[in-house]
Amino acid sequence: MLHHWCADPKGATALLQVCEVLWEQGWKQDQMDAAPWVPAVNVLLLKMIRNAIASLSNEESGTSNHVMLSVVGGLYLWALQEFLKRYLEGVVEVSRIASYESMMLPVTPMVFLQHQPESNLLADDSRLIRFYGLEPEIVPRLRYLRGKVGMKNEGGMLALLAKDKLGEHLLRRSWARLSLWKLAMKSGQGTWMRWVLDAKLLDKLLAGQVQLDASSIECLKSNSDEPVATWLLAHLAGGNAAKNAGEPWLRDHITLLAFRVFDEDVRVEIARREAETAWLDKSATVAAAGLTPKPGVASATRSAGGLRSTVTTQAAFDLESAWQRGDLVFIQPDVTRALHSGKALSLRHGCMAVEWSDYLAGMHALCGAGAAEFLDKKFLPNLLSVVDAREHVFLDACSASGCLLRGSVLALTETGIALRRSLHELYRESCKQRDIDSVGRTMPQLSICMDMTGEWTFSEHQHARLGSQRIAFSLAVPQVTAGVCRDSHLERIMAARDSRPGLKSIGGVHIEQVSGYDGVQAPMLYNAGFALTAAAIKELTTALSGKASMRELRPGLRDIAGVLDGYRLPPAGLELLVIQRYETQEQPWVLMKAGRVCLAGLDVELFELLDGALPATEYMIEQGLVRWA
Repeated sequence: MLHHWCADPKGATALLQVCEVLWEQGWKQDQMDAAPWVPAVNVLLLKMIRNAIASLSNEESGTSNHVMLSVVGGLYLWALQEFLKRYLEGVVEVSRIASYESMMLPVTPMVFLQHQPESNLLADDSRLIRFYGLEPEIVPRLRYLRGKVGMKNEGGMLALLAKDKLGEHLLRRSWARLSLWKLAMKSGQGTWMRWVLDAKLLDKLLAGQVQLDASSIECLKSNSDEPVATWLLAHLAGGNAAKNAGEPWLRDHITLLAFRVFDEDVRVEIARREAETAWLDKSATVAAAGLTPKPGVASATRSAGGLRSTVTTQAAFDLESAWQRGDLVFIQPDVTRALHSGKALSLRHGCMAVEWSDYLAGMHALCGAGAAEFLDKKFLPNLLSVVDAREHVFLDACSASGCLLRGSVLALTETGIALRRSLHELYRESCKQRDIDSVGRTMPQLSICMDMTGEWTFSEHQHARLGSQRIAFSLAVPQVTAGVCRDSHLERIMAARDSRPGLKSIGGVHIEQVSGYDGVQAPMLYNAGFALTAAAIKELTTALSGKASMRELRPGLRDIAGVLDGYRLPPAGLELLVIQRYETQEQPWVLMKAGRVCLAGLDVELFELLDGALPATEYMIEQGLVRWA
């Protein structure tokens, strides 16, 4: 640690970069899994630092403790604050505040001290108490007095403590040490730390047996607002000034504050150490023997050759392989890598199917001889750029008929909206290039369906001729595959029903009741829009809790009149979920309940995320939401 922070000119930068990378990994994994990875990674980092400092030589430990606390602890705290500023600037969400506290609170001074007593000894360890500027003998007395007078009357404890001469002496020494420490930090003059670190020298100073130099006296005069500076100047002057200086240690609560901080840090440190034990560091075992630890264990990079080790070593290769198998959580200095591969852990991932065969057929007819260029230069690059722009979205399958995407439901929703918008834009551009007016023309149909059901299983194989093949499966896959169906016969039935009263469709997801040969009606799905199952909606609203306003609206026929005249309503009436995200100025998401249908053998409720460019959606946003609120 000393080498990285001090000896090597680039050491501090390297170590800071590793810390920031791991914090960012934790932050991203936290958002993807909706699990507390942020505090977990921070606890593991603090564990690494604590173990490294504790293993240092005991030579000059009396002063090196303060050096480590000031240099390593100070830089770590500064780096953590700078990191959190980038993510929390201007954000007051409760969840983000909780993340801030979960990272800042465990960073106690005890982490950065070479002296590391057992957890059950922390509260009464004399060396640890002195590191906080207190005298070991007064801490149990203060605890006893607090038990007598209660938390609300802590202010009177100092007078009770100073009733006997020993108590007054220890209180005055603690007050002077803490006050001089504060003065040293405020003035920037480290000379005051001589008395902070040496109790005998401090007693001589308080007894008036030390003659201060001119610069120290000038420092006291320029900081006369500090009680210790006023008291020392009065005693240096002697006479009536010294008699009238009083006993500021009875009025100044700096000693009481230090006691409170120490007791609270002890509680936090014990809790943090308990959190450490929840993670088993099996990296050395995996790297040395090629053994597989139990799922869920954490690995640290230092056993693979230190913070600057490369993946070319056999040890790192073994750790990488274990991570790929999903056997462990691998802490590695690569921000592009997730903390776990997701093979052995239950991921909160949804699945989204996109069916674009009709879209490509329509674009093929529109582009004519330029169809190949459209597919190669525009369509596929556009798809890859849209998927790549969203973190934690994985392209599991892609073909001429469509694609299968996996990831968090929120990220998939954003991806689906962006993909639909970009394909609209490609259609308009192609029309414009051929002097065709796209206004009033119907874009070739696109079907999207999203669900979240079951856990994911993975299989990956390397074939000599076919190359690398990977399969990711959950029960959501057959659901969304069935949900992107478009039957031309059903389309004709819908068109015939709408043409009689002259009505138009609000969206593209339709569930029509079709009579069978026995007269029994069965719901049939025609999806030319963006459909989401009820399970996906539940996950989406959970992910946006505290980050968006969500309103459920069920306007009656009177309310709808004048807004959606000429549009056919769903059979069960108009039921909407309107989501307005706080962090964006874009128009709200309007989700309409389409009905209930059977997908892959399961009856599910389907909702449609309406296209914001459709006239019906614009009418509802501009006129309906105000009237229906």
